Amino acid sequence: MTYPQQQFPPPGGANPSGQAPYGRSPVQFPAPAPKPWHRRKEQAFVVPLIVVILGGLGTLLGMVIVLFRPVLISMIAVLVFSVVAALGFWFLRWLDRWEPEPPMFLMGAFLWGAGVSAFVSGIVNTVVLGSTGSFEATTRISAPLIEESTKALFLVVLLLSSKRARAEFNSLTDAIVYGGMVGLGFSWIENISYALGPETASESLQVLVVRLLLVAFLHPILTIIASIGIWFGFRAPGVMRLVWPVAGWCLAVFLHWVHNSSYQLFGDTGSLVTAGIEILVVTGLIVIGVLSRKGEQAAVQRQLPVLVHFGWITASEAGWLADLSSRKAVLSRTNGDERRALSEFIQNTTELALVRERLDADQSARPPSELLQTHKQLVDLVVVRRTQAAQLLGQGGPWQPMTPRPGDNWGTMPYPG
Repeated sequence: MTYPQQQFPPPGGANPSGQAPYGRSPVQFPAPAPKPWHRRKEQAFVVPLIVVILGGLGTLLGMVIVLFRPVLISMIAVLVFSVVAALGFWFLRWLDRWEPEPPMFLMGAFLWGAGVSAFVSGIVNTVVLGSTGSFEATTRISAPLIEESTKALFLVVLLLSSKRARAEFNSLTDAIVYGGMVGLGFSWIENISYALGPETASESLQVLVVRLLLVAFLHPILTIIASIGIWFGFRAPGVMRLVWPVAGWCLAVFLHWVHNSSYQLFGDTGSLVTAGIEILVVTGLIVIGVLSRKGEQAAVQRQLPVLVHFGWITASEAGWLADLSSRKAVLSRTNGDERRALSEFIQNTTELALVRERLDADQSARPPSELLQTHKQLVDLVVVRRTQAAQLLGQGGPWQPMTPRPGDNWGTMPYPG
């Protein structure tokens, strides 16, 4: 991969010998202009806020069923499936430890699933059932198509809404987290509505147990699959930008169809067969998620020495930024505005490392200008916060400083100053 010629200073400032480091020609590197400490990363706000409002309204409408059911069974259903959603949320947040997503985006994803997607899907499925009179056509055809489409649409809205929104979509882990949150929201409201549908409390409890055992995480699984396709399409060139998302969506629809057609396909053992399939799929997705998390860690640890070499952070800062427990220890030494400032420094540095990974992996003759601009903005923010971080923490700590020699890829990223 070839980038426009750019030279960089040696680590630690000027080279007393007058010779360039690692055989490179010395040229002054354009340092970012100092900015006020209060400057923060510009994040998308309008679209996530609209999604939260619409999703919240849709969720409230969906919960109206609770008002018409016995209080005890309503409380049991809401509590049980809220615990299920909380377990899924905990796992997704664990995956998202290296570069956490903005809370409003996560809230918007959950409410999109519970409010927007579930509400629209419910209307469409009701219309199909009323027009065809066929429950089988609704469950086997309409439900897989409309539900997987409306859930995946959140990722499309997020990516198409603005450059700031796209800047939050930095890794495969992000795709898994957003898809999982949408699916958790949809599954939460759907499971509650199914459990409260029967006329008697005993029947409601039977439905609750069946859905808890067989379909508790079905929708997160399916939406994550579609989201993974969108992520690969987001990074792919040419026609594959469309092929990947369509393939992910088709696989999600197919698995949904298999689940809803279990009895017709496999007879009396259909539930067990589809449960086995879903266990295999969810196991595979967990493995992918864990590997993606480790991939983020490896990417950060590869890029931190590069940031040290360019002078954007110090070797000591790279030492604690390379380890999650050290980050937690650093944050525990501060509170209030100081803690927020350090959190922003950590977040911006991690995002910068992930953006650089994407740029290093780019195979085009010229990397996307939007990604280069994001890189420049993150560098500015890291340099701004680094001064404040150094004043708050000094250079002490139990961590080992990272070597400033970045390796073979140190000169691949031009900084358009």
